[in-house]
Amino acid sequence: MENNQNPNTIFSFKILNLIVLLIILINLAYLDFVYFRDLNKSSGKENTLVTPAQNTANQGEPSQICPNSCIAAIYEATSSVKLASPSSEKNATPTKSPVSASNATSQTKEFFVPFGSGSSSAEDWEDVGGLKAYIDSSQYPSIKSVVFEASVRIPTGNQVAYVRLFNETDKHPVWFSEVSMEGGTPQFLVSKPITLDQGNKLYKVQMKTQLKAPAILDQARIHITTK
Repeated sequence: MENNQNPNTIFSFKILNLIVLLIILINLAYLDFVYFRDLNKSSGKENTLVTPAQNTANQGEPSQICPNSCIAAIYEATSSVKLASPSSEKNATPTKSPVSASNATSQTKEFFVPFGSGSSSAEDWEDVGGLKAYIDSSQYPSIKSVVFEASVRIPTGNQVAYVRLFNETDKHPVWFSEVSMEGGTPQFLVSKPITLDQGNKLYKVQMKTQLKAPAILDQARIHITTK
C-alpha cells in the first residue's frame, strides 16, 4: 500500500510540534525562574527580621536618645531626691510643732467638784447629810472663776428654799455662795463668783426653808474655770 501523504505536509507537522514543545519548555523555564526568584526574596526577608530584643538593643544607646549633656542635667536635678522605703516610713518619728507657753496657759479648762443630792425642811441653816468634799485650791493654778451650782425643786411650790456652801475647816460660810428659789418649777441656780480659801479645805452644803416644807436638792457642785 502506498503512502499518499505529502512529504511537505509531514515536514510542516513536525516543525509545528517542535515549535509547541519549545514554547512549553520556555514557559517551564520562565516559571522556574519566577519561582526561585520569589523564594530567594522571601528567604532574604526572613533573614533580615529583627527580634524585639535586637530591636531594643539597637535603639538603646543613651547617646542616641538623649545627649550626654541632657543626662547630666537629669542626674543633677534628681540627685537631691531620696526615696523612702516603707520600713523607713514606719520607723520615722513624727515631728511635733512646739507649743509656746503663752498658748498653753491661754487655754481655758473647766473642773467640777460634785457633792451629790439631798433634801431639807429646816427653818435655819442645816447641813445636808453626806454632802461634803475636800478641795485644795493649790491644785487649780491660774483660777479664772469659781461658782456654786445647785438644782433645786420645792414639791409644795409655796415657799422659798436657800442653799449655800460652808467651809467646815475654817468654820465660816463661803461668801457669795448662797442661792435661792421660789415656786414649784425646778430651777438650776448659779451663785455669784466665790473665792476658795488657800489650802486643802473641807466644804459642805447647807440648806434652809421659809415654811419648813421639804425642799429637794437634786445636785450640787462647784464649777472651777482656769485660764
